[in-house]
Amino acid sequence: MENTVIGWWIFFVFNFIIYGLTCFMTIKRKIYTSISIRSPTLSIITILGNFFLGEIIILYKIFNINAFSPFYFFFRTMMIISLILRYERILKCCNTYKNSEREDEKYFTKKRYLYQEKYYFKILMICLIILAVLMLILFFINMENVGVFFRFNLIFNFEEIKDPNAINNIYKMNTALWVCWNFLEHGLLISYIFRTFSQNIKEKIKLEILISFIILYIYSLICSFANINYKEYSLNKLSNLNIFLTIFSLLINFCLLFFQGILPIILSYNYGTSILYHFSPKLMGNLYLFLTNEECYNSFYNFLKKSNNIRGLFYLKLYTYIMKYKLNFAVNINNEIEARNDLNEIYNLYFSEENNSGINNFMDQTIVNKIRKEYHESENRIIPEIFDHALQFVFSELGKAFDLFHKNTEYSDLYRKLREYSYIHCKMCNTGLINQI
Repeated sequence: MENTVIGWWIFFVFNFIIYGLTCFMTIKRKIYTSISIRSPTLSIITILGNFFLGEIIILYKIFNINAFSPFYFFFRTMMIISLILRYERILKCCNTYKNSEREDEKYFTKKRYLYQEKYYFKILMICLIILAVLMLILFFINMENVGVFFRFNLIFNFEEIKDPNAINNIYKMNTALWVCWNFLEHGLLISYIFRTFSQNIKEKIKLEILISFIILYIYSLICSFANINYKEYSLNKLSNLNIFLTIFSLLINFCLLFFQGILPIILSYNYGTSILYHFSPKLMGNLYLFLTNEECYNSFYNFLKKSNNIRGLFYLKLYTYIMKYKLNFAVNINNEIEARNDLNEIYNLYFSEENNSGINNFMDQTIVNKIRKEYHESENRIIPEIFDHALQFVFSELGKAFDLFHKNTEYSDLYRKLREYSYIHCKMCNTGLINQI
């Protein structure tokens, strides 16, 4: 028994270190967009709510008393409300509240405080104070048995409660509280999932809220299922179920920690060497810059596909391959093997005498023959400019298709969409949700 308690104390300290490091790294790297867009202060409170949930369970296993159980819903509320407020702040910036951009700009200037993190922090504090008052009221009316649904300290210790009616009343009360809580929590998360997925939000924000909902939903289902026929369980089976639910709850908390705290930190390192490039709709007239934007590229590709422009599609794909080759060569200039593999891939797909890509029908034969000659004479050497003449040719041909795209309604729709994205991006920059790194 003593060894078990020592083991739980070790896990208590381990838990403290993991969550402490996550909070520390969140503060240290809060200037990166992957963290700033999640509102660092609210993110830390989300992590702390998760941390205290795990510590409550560990403390019960150490002391085996009921004092900690009522705090479960307090810290669960801290975690969920802070999570929701982070998304509410993002969605606030994504929405337009007036009929035009100019009117919305005036609203944004006048109501700027509604977009600041401290405004949502105040809302969170008010919610927690109200909940704390309600908990005090419950305590003074002797409802100290209100706690987590599977009640680590109740259903596994019936010998402590002599009155069977008292056990049933506690079971019904906690069951009703658990069901109502999960209904409200899941409904709230689902509504934010739909609202978030309707917006063009990056930095894995959509993945975070979706995975968080799935994890919490599975957790509530398994906990509820484990307690359906608890009266039929033997004391030995109840003890095993207690251990399972304890470990399972802690694993759930670690899963939430990864997606809500650790993943944004990892993203800040992944994007640490990237250059923040915001595509303005004013750049749409430049074909080269136009094709660097994923939304623009897809729109142009769909236009060529709908208009059955076979030549245009061929040129666009070849352009993409060549640009990828040149970019990879510039980035990995010392990696000759990878560069040669890219060169071979393009040659075999488009310029090889044995291929059936139709290059002879789509490109000047002089250019094709020159590329073939240089390739055969290269003797496995890297030639960065080997496809330059082909690139010039396809870019010129794409320019003609691009002129037709300019006159299409899809181009106008794309312009309006990018203008809206650009405006939202500016709002997020002005409120600190997006930083320059």
